[in-house]
Amino acid sequence: MNIHQNVSLADKNTLRLDARAEWYCEAFTVEALLEAAEFALNRKLKVISLGEGSNIVLAGNLAGLVIKNRIPGVNRDAEVVHVAGGENWHSLVRSTVSSGLFGLENLALIPGTVGAAPVQNIGAYGVELGDTLLSLKAIHLPTLEQKTFSKAECELAYRDSLFKRNDEWLITHVSLALSKVSECVTTYPGIVSYLKEHRLGISGESIAKAVTHIRAGKLPDPLRIPNVGSFFKNPVLETERAEALAKVFPDLVQHEATGGKKLSAAWLIDQMGLKGFRVGQFVVSNQHALVIINEGGGTQGELFELVGVVKQKVKYTFGIDLEIEPRIYPDGF
Repeated sequence: MNIHQNVSLADKNTLRLDARAEWYCEAFTVEALLEAAEFALNRKLKVISLGEGSNIVLAGNLAGLVIKNRIPGVNRDAEVVHVAGGENWHSLVRSTVSSGLFGLENLALIPGTVGAAPVQNIGAYGVELGDTLLSLKAIHLPTLEQKTFSKAECELAYRDSLFKRNDEWLITHVSLALSKVSECVTTYPGIVSYLKEHRLGISGESIAKAVTHIRAGKLPDPLRIPNVGSFFKNPVLETERAEALAKVFPDLVQHEATGGKKLSAAWLIDQMGLKGFRVGQFVVSNQHALVIINEGGGTQGELFELVGVVKQKVKYTFGIDLEIEPRIYPDGF
């Protein structure tokens, strides 16, 4: 196990924020992860788990040990797929769809690793990871205990989980219960329109194609244009409050959700005329109002100033506090 000091993370986060790790390593096996965690434990270092850096904001330099999980491996047991945390999420979706397994097709083209997926309970187009999650394995960093979590124990919620609230656990493997029987979700109009336009029937492959096409058209590729995808969560309001707001703003975009109505954060931001709004090198994407782009060399101060303006304007007009979706290190914003 090679553990390095004072390592730049600028090329290891998709916002390309300049920050450094006090210690850094990459682990390709569970044994290597345990060795790295023991190294940190012996030196009383905090451990930060890193996947592909596609859903994090580095607010500054990271004290402690940053471990990049690169454990590979995919095994299938009938309709249950066991996947190592270092696998690329979109590659997993493509492989399951091509194998005739249903359940992940609506989650195509979401960047990041499999190990990071449960942390945010990733979701898109009417489907969440929690719909197929069976269990997962994780290491408790302060004790080196290895534990298998049931779905219920993961405490999944909208873009939330036990692991987002408690970063003492590092996810090593995920087990997903998929199906050979089509239960495709086509509730979003964009998917229906794509299938109709291309004269495609409903299948896992056709829905994955539709979702990939829609996402590619709406969200800039983080490999080419530095961003973390959706920067804010879609707010969920109690039904009465959402209906009252809709009377004032008749075009308000909202959908049914557990506990009330889910509003479109992109619509709220767009109504403020903030597409193209910039602070320094950071700018709200003209392509999608939920995306904040680093045009090159942007600083943390510029980013947080821009985020503050967006939150303030939405709060003033709609009375809604937007929540940031990506995880922020080292301290919350």
